[in-house]
Amino acid sequence: MSQLFVYGGGGHGIVVAEIAAALNYGIAGFVDDDQQKWGLAAGSWSIIGGLDAIPQGALVALGIGNNYVRERLISRATDNGWQLVSLVHPSAVISPTAQLGDGTVVMAQAAVNARARTGRGCILNTGCSVDHDCVLGDCVHVGPGARLAGGVRVGSRSLVGIGSCIVPDVTVGQGVVIGAGAAVVRDMPDEVTAVGVPAKPRG
Repeated sequence: MSQLFVYGGGGHGIVVAEIAAALNYGIAGFVDDDQQKWGLAAGSWSIIGGLDAIPQGALVALGIGNNYVRERLISRATDNGWQLVSLVHPSAVISPTAQLGDGTVVMAQAAVNARARTGRGCILNTGCSVDHDCVLGDCVHVGPGARLAGGVRVGSRSLVGIGSCIVPDVTVGQGVVIGAGAAVVRDMPDEVTAVGVPAKPRG
C-alpha cells in the first residue's frame, strides 16, 4: 500500500495516524504549516515539513480538527492532485448502505447507520452515533459521544459538541456550534451557537 501523509502534527493528527496504521497504511510522516514543528516527533512518527513535502498524487489524510481549516485543505488537495483518504477505525460500525465522503475519519466505537451520508472531510469522533438517513455536509465534526437521531441534517462546517444530542428530523444550519451536552429539539439557523437543554441559539 502507498505511503500516507497526515496533514496536521497535533493531537488530532496523531489519532488519525494511529487509525491509519491500524488499517495497515504505511505512514510517510506528518506535514504541518508551522515550521517550528518540522523535525519534531509526533507520536511514533515525525513532522517532515510543509506542503512541499507532499508529492503530486500522494495519499493524504486530514489530521486537522478545525472545520474551516479542513475545508481549505480540501481545496489545496484538489489543486495539488492529492488523493484524500477516508479512514474508519476497526472498532467502528458502518452500515453497508452508508456513504462516507472523501477525507472523512471515523474514530473508535462510532456507529453510522443505514443510508446515512457524510460530505467530504467530516470527523465522526470517538463513540458518536449517526443514525439512519442522516445527511452531513462537508467538514462537519460530530464530537465524542454525540448522538444524531434518524433523519437529522447538519450543514457544512458545523460542530456537534461532545455528549450532545439531536432529535429526529431536525435540521442544523451551516457553521453552527452545538455546545457540549446540549439537546437540540428544533431546527437551528446558520452560524449560531446553541447551548442548553433544550438548546437555544445565542448569537
